Amino acid sequence: MNMIDWLTVVAHGFWIAGLALILAALSYHYWLAEQTGHSLREQLAGPSFQRVFVGGLLLVGIGLSGVSRQPWQLVLSAAVVVASALMLALLWRTSA
Repeated sequence: MNMIDWLTVVAHGFWIAGLALILAALSYHYWLAEQTGHSLREQLAGPSFQRVFVGGLLLVGIGLSGVSRQPWQLVLSAAVVVASALMLALLWRTSA
């Protein structure tokens, strides 16, 4: 009987949740642009979308770090995590 590797399941859950968050933010801001009469470009340039997008990107990077098997994959996913964490901190700091 094979056992389930729960750490891998959790890691996959992180990147799936991150992509779902990004998709939900895109969907919401597309709807908001339609409702307010603004362009989608204006909505996506706003801090509310950018914070959610970068947060989702952080979750994707964490998830990919957890499932990386090759060193180059780990380096790239760690770079995504560090860059998105720094960007998220910068976005929260400038909007506060």
